[in-house]
Order: sequence, then C-alpha cells, then structure tokens
Amino acid sequence: MKELEEITCPLCHMSFIENEKLSNVFSDDPKTKYISNLVKHYREYHITSWNKIFKKYGHEYRGTWFKGIEFEKSKYNNRSKRQIIRKVHPVLKEMGIEPIHFERLKDTDQKTMELVHRFLGES
Repeated sequence: MKELEEITCPLCHMSFIENEKLSNVFSDDPKTKYISNLVKHYREYHITSWNKIFKKYGHEYRGTWFKGIEFEKSKYNNRSKRQIIRKVHPVLKEMGIEPIHFERLKDTDQKTMELVHRFLGES
C-alpha cells in the first residue's frame, strides 16, 4: 500500500492527509490529485452548509431541496472549485495547475470551466 501524502490548504493552512480513493484514482497525475483533495477538503471544512446536511437534524435542513447525495456533492464540488479558483489562483498558477487538471475532475460544469479558463488561462 502506498503511503498517503500530507497536503496543506493554501487558504486555511491546515495540513491533512490525502484521501486514499482520490490518491489511487489520480496516482499518475499529481496536480489533479492535489486539486481533487483540495476540493474535498474545501467542501468539508470551508462550506458550513455541507456539514449541516449530515448533522443530527440534517433531514430538517435538507427539506425539499435535497435531490440525493451524488447530485448535491457534484453541486457543492463545483462551488468549491470556483471558490478555490477565485481565492488562490495565483498559488495554483505557481504550482503549474492548468485548466486540463480541472477538466479531469468528475462533473466539472461549464460555469466552473469558464472561470478556470479566465483565471488560469488556456491549456
């Protein structure tokens, strides 16, 4: 088993261990692996409404708008990607992150890709 790497969030400077599943999926692409782990961290630690969905009274919070875990995760992941791009695009550029790395992530929507191209340039 491969040892998991430690990643530091460029926003909160919190260190965390990369997700094993993401590490395996993107084992041949360290830049996309970094972005995927950062998106997961951002969704879970920076977007408080994501955590409210799963707390004790989450069913009340979800109400009628919740359309299933995979749908909501995709929506929150795109929101996370856009916020990461807006907030730390200089760091991403310095690391050599390009639009192609976001394209490789699951369910990256057109709105997110337009922002990626605006802040990170063309591949």
